Amino acid sequence: MARPAAIAAFGAGAFSIASLVINIAIIGESADDDPGGLARIAENAGALYASFGAQVISLFLLVGALFYLLRATMHRRPEVPRMVTPLLVIAPLLFAVGGVLTQIDLGDLGDRFVSGRQNEARTESLLEDRSVASVIIALAGATCLALSLVFVSLNAMRAGLLSRFMGIIGIFVGGLLVLPLVPGGQSFIQLFWVVALGVLFLGRWPGGRGPAWESGEAITWPSAADRREAAVAGSVPVDDPRDPVPADADADAEIEEEGDGTGTQHPVSKKRKRKRRR
Repeated sequence: MARPAAIAAFGAGAFSIASLVINIAIIGESADDDPGGLARIAENAGALYASFGAQVISLFLLVGALFYLLRATMHRRPEVPRMVTPLLVIAPLLFAVGGVLTQIDLGDLGDRFVSGRQNEARTESLLEDRSVASVIIALAGATCLALSLVFVSLNAMRAGLLSRFMGIIGIFVGGLLVLPLVPGGQSFIQLFWVVALGVLFLGRWPGGRGPAWESGEAITWPSAADRREAAVAGSVPVDDPRDPVPADADADAEIEEEGDGTGTQHPVSKKRKRKRRR
């Protein structure tokens, strides 16, 4: 299941890029906030739906990757809240329904705008007539996805499946879905995180994945300091605790008992004994 989950993660990133490129290059980053934006919506209705379609596909693929991570996390941490699973199921459905209604509403506004006066006052008047239901449904879907990202990232980090860095980034991405603290940056941060998730699923993570992936148990992902300490400890020779006689003691015994092969003591050891008698 790791390879399909990785493909889903990479696919989510690819469709997210496609949606972003179409939206910015053809329609405009904020097409519904200015008179020219509404005109572009009316002229490029096909591109508008293409951008939204790519965004929906990206979301469903992201949910698939999160399901894999959630399943692996629940295997190692049974105390993961059970509500995360239904949140992941509901999120893309609400987002898709709300998004379709929003696109239909924007298309209608664009047609009405180009058929009358095209000025800022008319733009504001038309935007006030937008459907509230579509906005609420889309916001509910975004909230469910945000909660899913927060819960999955937090518990996967506690189970040792995500490093602290990846866990915090995942929580941050979830928060940005409902609190756009970084205007325009949420898409790029999410893109980085989801691609990194695919690399992690394939076991190609720089420095290796956390031990929890191989053990099947919840083991904290080792920090950089822990890895350095382990490397230093591994480079220092340590006597085998199962050996009752230390290696130095064996070497001293060989020197003292070494002779001509007949059990005769070495001359050096005789001289030492004479000195002791004096």
